[in-house]
Amino acid sequence: MPMQLSKTFKMSLLASGLALGASAHAAEGLYSADDLMDADVYDQSGKEIGEVEDILMGNGMEVHSLVIETGGVLDMGGREVVVERGDFTVKTGDSNQSWDEIDYEVHIDASPEEIKGLDEYSESWWNQTRQSMNQAWENTQEGAASAWENTKEASSRAWQNTKDAVENLGDEVESETDEM
Repeated sequence: MPMQLSKTFKMSLLASGLALGASAHAAEGLYSADDLMDADVYDQSGKEIGEVEDILMGNGMEVHSLVIETGGVLDMGGREVVVERGDFTVKTGDSNQSWDEIDYEVHIDASPEEIKGLDEYSESWWNQTRQSMNQAWENTQEGAASAWENTKEASSRAWQNTKDAVENLGDEVESETDEM
């Protein structure tokens, strides 16, 4: 991974650290993507179901989801599923470990049946999700542009109304002063 991309990715993982999910343990504040790779993954009962195979990022370089390999034996015959941010938590081992010895655990609040129903990580999933995210980004940009135009228009109207009110108040004061 080029140095700048690696730094960007790690900074994004840092920024997304708390977004990884609420944990029963205190937040560490900093998470290593390298160490998160291959972390053991557990279901809601605490049974180990697989390991982290990949970390997927969104346009804003935030963690979008994890790819988890489940059901394999010796890295063979497993199924890769996608678990979106908010559907998993990351816990660390003993907080007294040195920075290069931290063990991560990923916990999914799902039963084995629910895990079997997760989307499989495939080219069609990738293309569909990428297209959906691009459309959401376009909608956000259009919404932001529209909101900006509405705000400018409303501000302009408010300014004009204030200006008219001050002018009318000035005319009223002048009229009352003339009558005195």
